[in-house]
Amino acid sequence: MANVRTMDSIHRPLAVTVSVAAQLLGFKDTKSIYTLIRHGKIRARKSGRIFLISYKSLEDYVEGC
Repeated sequence: MANVRTMDSIHRPLAVTVSVAAQLLGFKDTKSIYTLIRHGKIRARKSGRIFLISYKSLEDYVEGC
């Protein structure tokens, strides 16, 4: 069989913006996300004027890794 995709891999983005990350984690504002980035708790890359946060990094943060 060639490349079997699960529903999980189809709907999960590679990266999200800071505002989307805040919504996913249930934060009221984005300051908490910027603090997590600054302290190295979640991985992010700056692309132009925005930060892109790895979805896997958010999952790892929630799981406590």
